Amino acid sequence: MAKETGIFCEAFGDTPRNQLIEFFLEMRSTDFGLADVARELKMNKATAYNAAKEIIQRKIIVQYRTIGKTQTYKLNKDSILVKGLIKAHNELMKNLVQEEPEIKLPRKLIKCTA
Repeated sequence: MAKETGIFCEAFGDTPRNQLIEFFLEMRSTDFGLADVARELKMNKATAYNAAKEIIQRKIIVQYRTIGKTQTYKLNKDSILVKGLIKAHNELMKNLVQEEPEIKLPRKLIKCTA
């Protein structure tokens, strides 16, 4: 079974780092543990943790809270870099919908792109 690639990874390269960034861009209102993200992406945990080091260092994602022994991370919406990534992601999604009209965007995303 072929792995599905999101629009962000299609545009910027399908790397573990970009997969993590795309995941957090798409789920920007929620915090996640890295092991949960790895499982969702069907990615090896070690690969996910290694890729996360750079995006944590660049403050693309930031630690949000600790639940037991699990640290959760959330997209850092205050970062200028992240604001640019959100804008790029939204534009890619808008272009995808224009190219493939049968795809419907959630209302919340439509409001963000307006």
